[in-house]
Parts: sequence; structure tokens; C-alpha cells
Amino acid sequence: MAEETKRPPVVTDEVATIEKDIDIFAGWLKRLENPDPVLRTEAAGKGLKLYDEVDRDAHAGSVLQQRILAVVGKEWEMIPAKSARKQGRPAATSQEQVVADFVSEVLEGCNFDQARQEILKAVLYGFFGLETLWEPKDASIVIRKILGKHPRRFVFTPEREPRLLTTDNMVDGEALPERKFVFLTWGDSDNPYGRGLGQKLWWPVWFKKHGVKFWLVFLEKFGMPTVKGKYPAGTGPEQKKALLEAIEAIQNDTGLTMPDTMDVEFLEASRAGTVTHEQLCNYMDRQISKAVLGQTASTEGTPGKLGNEESQENVRQELIEADADLLDACLNETLVRWIVDFNFPGTAAYPKLKTYAAAKPDLKQQSEIDKTLVVDIGLPVGTAYFYETYGIPAPQEGEETVGNTKKAAAKKEEKAAFAEKAGRLFPDQDALDRAVEGLSLQSQAEGILKPLVEMIQAGSSYEEILESLEEAYPSLNDQALEDMLARAMFAAETWGRLNA
Repeated sequence: MAEETKRPPVVTDEVATIEKDIDIFAGWLKRLENPDPVLRTEAAGKGLKLYDEVDRDAHAGSVLQQRILAVVGKEWEMIPAKSARKQGRPAATSQEQVVADFVSEVLEGCNFDQARQEILKAVLYGFFGLETLWEPKDASIVIRKILGKHPRRFVFTPEREPRLLTTDNMVDGEALPERKFVFLTWGDSDNPYGRGLGQKLWWPVWFKKHGVKFWLVFLEKFGMPTVKGKYPAGTGPEQKKALLEAIEAIQNDTGLTMPDTMDVEFLEASRAGTVTHEQLCNYMDRQISKAVLGQTASTEGTPGKLGNEESQENVRQELIEADADLLDACLNETLVRWIVDFNFPGTAAYPKLKTYAAAKPDLKQQSEIDKTLVVDIGLPVGTAYFYETYGIPAPQEGEETVGNTKKAAAKKEEKAAFAEKAGRLFPDQDALDRAVEGLSLQSQAEGILKPLVEMIQAGSSYEEILESLEEAYPSLNDQALEDMLARAMFAAETWGRLNA
């Protein structure tokens, strides 16, 4: 008897716990320390508030907002439970649809878009929190407002539970009620503090800020030369003070008086080389753009341009979709579930929030592809495809339509007339077959002419016949075979005219 196969042991508990991490666990404090290296060396007690300076930078704040709004600006939908479980979107039950519609109505009735915009600041800070203000309405529990809370106000326990820092408890913080706060962690699934882009942006912003400061000093030196005052040996303090006052007066006055024993010179600033402070600042801005957007095309180049900038724009699209998926997963596990639990207790399957972050197709390019497939190749395509692809509603029965309908009708009549004429041109199929068989063709080309004649009889136009031939006989590119085919077509047409 064969030995029974046993399932290997499964370890369900977390082994590499945070308590064992020597970098972020502060044992006796019973809380986790943020392992951000920039905060440890540069915060000087500010904590995550340090990254507010990054957000205040004009360029850094702009590209961060661009990345966040790229997600918030997308359309979203609440998908019913059954549709959310399976791909293909099967029809949901009436109750599942009711639950999904209710959740969607609750979210649309509050500042949901603003809340999504604020919680996505986790991209900068590493994590961000929202506080949900619930209120009873009729027989339901709905959201009155969602408030964004700065991450500097929270710490985490070794069990990754958030706690609120208060004046009464500024070290370990206070416990938070359930179904009240939503936290989005970005960049690190193991560390509840996340790993925000602030770590990458702080130094470029810092270098640029100080570069601008030195740039202003540089401009002042070139705009107003440095004044040098000379006094003779043995000059007393009072005379030196008078000379200094005279030098300071030069900055504001057009003239001055001073003893003839003293002298004033202007030192013109001189420089060598081509590197400027502006180049330094522009370089730092490019580094900021790459860190936030994954490229620089949308801030300095021409998005959509053929070549490298087009590929750069695609990278940014991937970041948008990744941020949207992360946000949807967070809200589906928290806010969406809480709304259902409060209003539909006992529900086993929950609806899912879905943000449609995929890039919209280029309809002009798609229309050219469709034209090639349908007109040039002759691929049969249903009209429903075009209505769905281009977002055009199908006309109702009897509804007046626009478009070149007369041309389409005329083309249809032309096809019918051509087919009818073809039937009259070839009444004696047997005689034509004998003429075809009399042609001298290569053995591998036998059988081509008979199908050709059949297509001429039933064909709608010369172009359609040619397209069908190219698809059925790829080897027709051979010059010799083309010549023989041309002679055969000429023979078929001549025979038809003689028997008309």
C-alpha cells in the first residue's frame, strides 16, 4: 500500500517580528521608532514635520500634487460583492447591488475626494491618517466628514497599532477607537511608518534652498560692487567709525563726504567658469521630478513626443496605477467595510472600490487601426464594438441618424449591381473552365483560376477580390505567378465579353 502523502507543517505566526528589529524597536518605551535616516540626523526634534519644508518648496510641492491629483482625478466605482470576487463581472444579486449603491452614496455624500487627496500624502511622509466623523441619518450610519491628520501626531506599537500623541501622553500615546481612523502606509509593508519620498527629496530641496541663498548673494555682488575703505596709519576709532558709516552710505546715497586722508575703492566681482547657481537649482529640480514622477518629461519635456519622452510618460502612468491600487486596497479594508458593518450587519461579502487609473486609449490611433482591419483587410467586426470602443450610444429603432448613410447605401447597390453583372458575364461555366484548363500554368498554381472566377462572380468589388486573393495565396508575390494570373484574368474577362 502506497504511503500516504502528508502535508508539510505550516508556520502561521510572524517570525521576524518588530520586537526583534534592533533598528526600530525601543524596548522600554513600548513603541516603535521611525527608522527614517533623515529624521534621525536632521529633524532636531521636529519629527515628520521636517518634511513640511519639502512640501513648501515650489517645485517639490507641485510635482507631489501632480502625482496625487493624477489618482484623485480618475473615475471610481463601487463594484458589488459577486462582481468583485470574479473576473468578468457576473450579475450581482439585488441585495449585493443595494449594498454597493449605498456605500457609493455615502462616499459621494461626504468629502471623499478631498480625503483621498490628503491620505495620498503618505507618498511624502511614509504614512498618513484620516479620522472619520460618523453621524446617524434616518436609520443609517453615514459619514459626515473625513479629516486628515498630520502623521507627526501618531506613533505605533510593536503590534503595529497606531496611538495618538497627546499632551497627557507624549511618549507612548493614547489608544484609538476601532472603525475611526484610516492609515495608509506607503513604501514599506513591514514598517508601519512606511518609507516616503521625503527621504529622497529632503537633500535636493535642502541643496536647492541653500543654492538660491548663495545665488542671491552672488547677484548682490555683481549688482553692487564691494566697497573698500582705506585709512592711514594712526587713525583713531572715531575716524574709522566715520569711514565705515561713509561706506554704508554708499549703498543708499548718491554722494558722501569724508576726510581727504581717507580713500574709498570699488572692488568689481570677477568669476571664471561656466557653472552657475541656476544650473545647480535646475539640476536639483530634475532630481525631484525623477523621484516623484519617475521622469522629467511632464515637467520639462513634451509629453507624448515620439522617442524617449514617450517612454518616460509611460513610467509615470505605472506609478499612477500603483498608487491607485494601493489606495483602493486600503479603503476596501477599512472605510468600505465599516460602512457595510454599521448598516448591513452580518454581511459576508463586501463590495470593492475600484479606481479606473488605466490610461485612456488614443481614439485617433485606434480609429486608424480599426480602419486598417475593417477596410483594408476586410476583418468582419460587429457594430457594437465601435459603439463601445468610442463611447457612442447606439441609435434607437427609428431614430434619425447622422453620417454618410447615402454613400453607404449607394455602395451597397453598387456591390449588388456588380454581382448581378458578373452573373451575366459568365453564363457558360463549363466553357470557361475549359479555357482555363487550356492555359499553361505551373503545377503548383493549378486550381487558382477556378476560385478566382467564382470570386469574380460573387465578388462585390475589385478591391475585395484582391484582398481575398492576398490572404488565400501569400505566394502571389512571385513575379512569374503574378504574370500568369494577370493573363488568366484577361482571358476570363475576354470570354465573358464574347458571351455577353
